[in-house]
Amino acid sequence: MYRPIVSKLTASTEPEEVARALLAATGAVELYVADLDAIRCGRGLSPAVRELIARLEVAVWVDGGIGKTDVLDYPEDENIRPVVGFETCRVPEILLETLLEPLRRSVAFSIDLKDGRLLGNWRAWELKNDRDAISLARRVVEMGVRTLIVLDLARVGTGTGAGTEPVLRAIREEFPDIDLIAGGGVRSWADIDRLGEAGATGALVASALHDGTLSARGPKEQDSN
Repeated sequence: MYRPIVSKLTASTEPEEVARALLAATGAVELYVADLDAIRCGRGLSPAVRELIARLEVAVWVDGGIGKTDVLDYPEDENIRPVVGFETCRVPEILLETLLEPLRRSVAFSIDLKDGRLLGNWRAWELKNDRDAISLARRVVEMGVRTLIVLDLARVGTGTGAGTEPVLRAIREEFPDIDLIAGGGVRSWADIDRLGEAGATGALVASALHDGTLSARGPKEQDSN
């Protein structure tokens, strides 16, 4: 059970208000949403997430548990960017079906980790072991994915840093042209700088923004106050 969000950005707990507060605070033009009801229950996108997508004017990367849910159940909205998470993508065929689905939307693949171990069916993907994230990245890029998310779920909300820099470096070295997003545990601009140095082109940040630890200003601007 998740408690309602507490944020210094807004007093509201309504998804749209929280989303708009994040966008306003950061100047971001994209939003990442994990639909936990869909991921856990496999009943398709929740009404709250559907409404959020319909009302926002920005691109929304949505992890709705594809593998338990079907991407064809997603609304036909040009702002949706489906995220296929390794946690629910039990076999490679699910990703292939998502990439080939009729709407032809951009698809991201999330390399889901927990304490550095792959959180998913690594045997069905014919990987060496549950730490073989590089082979997983190689497979999905060869299948046509151009956006990868590397996310250690054990770090989410902890403020202890992402801890995925070695994986990011290895992926970037092999695939210099893909969009590579990192998330989980980001607390400071130093964390973001480390991720950038490791090859990330972007970072998923939430808790540090909500609690006011991190502002959208750069480190030099923060130090001047």
